[in-house]
Amino acid sequence: MKILIPNYCLDDSFVDNVSFTLKQMGHEVIHMGTISVSKSYSKIYRAVKDIQSKLFPQLSNQEKFILEIIHTTKIDLMISLTQSLDETVLYECKKKGIITVSWWGDPAANMTKRGVLSEYWDFVYIKDAYAAHKVKSLGINAEQLLEAMNPAWHKPTHQQSNNELVIAGSFYDYRQFITKKLIQDDVELGLYGPTPPNWAYKEIIKNHTKKFITKKQKSKIFGSGLGVLNTSPMREFDSVNCRAFEIAGCGGLHILDSRKSIEACFEPGNEVLIFNCYDELLEILDKAKRFPDEMKKIREAGVKRAHSDHTYEIRLNYILSKI
Repeated sequence: MKILIPNYCLDDSFVDNVSFTLKQMGHEVIHMGTISVSKSYSKIYRAVKDIQSKLFPQLSNQEKFILEIIHTTKIDLMISLTQSLDETVLYECKKKGIITVSWWGDPAANMTKRGVLSEYWDFVYIKDAYAAHKVKSLGINAEQLLEAMNPAWHKPTHQQSNNELVIAGSFYDYRQFITKKLIQDDVELGLYGPTPPNWAYKEIIKNHTKKFITKKQKSKIFGSGLGVLNTSPMREFDSVNCRAFEIAGCGGLHILDSRKSIEACFEPGNEVLIFNCYDELLEILDKAKRFPDEMKKIREAGVKRAHSDHTYEIRLNYILSKI
């Protein structure tokens, strides 16, 4: 199939992983080209985008790209990854006979404008079960579908070699506060991801590595650390993020704040470790130091589960089977 993914490709991003996997599966993929991590997370770049969207509310660059491609190239399928697209653009896709799929990987609260609420989507997939149910209640063909990991680079390449608790990603509300508490309790941390915002605690800014990790480096850091802490922001309720599958796939000791939906993906206690309060997290870290052999079994079980049940190929085969 000839598949359009109307967005820029950031290294080890949702777009990158889906595009890579579809190509591995034998499909032709068209996207907007690559963009550097530094540019994507640049405060100036984001500010300009926000100003443009307010001053010029017409079609975005991504939407213009869709119209340009579908009028010059025969496209079979468009997969939009965590994007809100204008209905006029979706209507043009429908007129061309293009199957439209929206796969939303962020918290539903991050949707802008009409989000995924359009009758012109053939299929809508959202990682949050409640959000999917709410959209489906309006007659839209929606269901829950989680993100995944890519076995091409999310794989167990390194054994534990240090006592760092790794925290990777954006430092939002909940992650900020729990990280500050861990610093105050002298927990050895490795902080990775985009540069923390200006309003971040000074302790986090001071300890942050300023490194955005991807692919092989991600596998090395996740596997080498004592554990990897995976939390969710206050605007996200009962869902599982892509990082969950990446950590497990890389052989990291996966530690999560308790969410019901985790149980549908992993077996708590045997494949991942969950905590219900901060003191429980400290107990897990203490146990991880004292019983490395027991933790190794959990790591290995998590790797097996991620690679057998939670790859992008499995998710994409499901989407294509519906088509």
